[in-house]
Amino acid sequence: MTLNSPKRFQNVFPERWENFLRLLRDHVLEPTEAFPTVRCWTHSNLGHLIMEVVKSHPDQLVPSTFCTAGEAIHRLMEMGWLKPISLGPVKDGIAKMYFLEMEAREEEMILDPLEVLQGFMPQGVLCYFGVLSYLELTTQVPPFFHVAKMDKAPLPPEWSEPSSNQAGERRHLRNPMGTELFRFEGAMCYRTRRNTMMVPGVQERIFGKRAKVRITTLEQTLIDTLIYPTQCGGQGVVFEAWERGVELWNPDRMAGYLEQIGRPSFDRRVGTMLDVLGVKSGLSTKMEKRLELVRHDSEASSEPISLINGVDYPRLNKSWNVRIP
Repeated sequence: MTLNSPKRFQNVFPERWENFLRLLRDHVLEPTEAFPTVRCWTHSNLGHLIMEVVKSHPDQLVPSTFCTAGEAIHRLMEMGWLKPISLGPVKDGIAKMYFLEMEAREEEMILDPLEVLQGFMPQGVLCYFGVLSYLELTTQVPPFFHVAKMDKAPLPPEWSEPSSNQAGERRHLRNPMGTELFRFEGAMCYRTRRNTMMVPGVQERIFGKRAKVRITTLEQTLIDTLIYPTQCGGQGVVFEAWERGVELWNPDRMAGYLEQIGRPSFDRRVGTMLDVLGVKSGLSTKMEKRLELVRHDSEASSEPISLINGVDYPRLNKSWNVRIP
């Protein structure tokens, strides 16, 4: 093997480098809990992985004289195992990510924004518009994607819609979409923060031989459309998603999520959306009981809310005390 490498590489070739490649391959053959995708890596996470491999095998690699993580990344790129992922800049700079292909076949080299975001934040949960598209709840092509950092703080108080005079200067300065991370294939990718107690519906989906993605379930994503419509693509996408979703959902699962979340305003919006769509059958006993309990309480004491959070509708569904189109 002919190599054009920094001088320090001469200390590790050829036997130790070949050992390193074999050990690295063993670490990235399958997704793990810590790294759902082992194809997409940030510079930092890949560097930590390389050092973990080296330090875990002192007899074969001799960490004290092995090359640095940065030098190993450089060499992996030279030999074609590692390719930079083209990311567009945002105001805070350009994120650096890599595709660890390990001589993958051409058809295995296609990347999806969801997998790239999962690689950027391995412990994050993908949500909103990108997941609606993945679950085929919309025909629209998402112009943006979200990954959420899950917050385990105590459950926040009941949701309340902010009025215009509550906006304040801080709200104007803050991007409601979240923090811009990078652009991938023209789509903006955002990081947001969510409370684990408000997102009980999370699942893993296989994304290929070496990748999984951690996403919100269909039922959780439908709930999200009513609370975070802007992040989900707007009113048109919300109604399209529900029209498609009620043909595919599990009402028992939805009822379970609403019970875990424990926010009657969420139940009221779900119940009202079912009324607006004319869904009269197909509800499970568990779902019917849950909605009826909340409906009875909302008739007596609840303030009116909008079907889609933040949208001021003209008519009132008196049964749920919810404003509708």
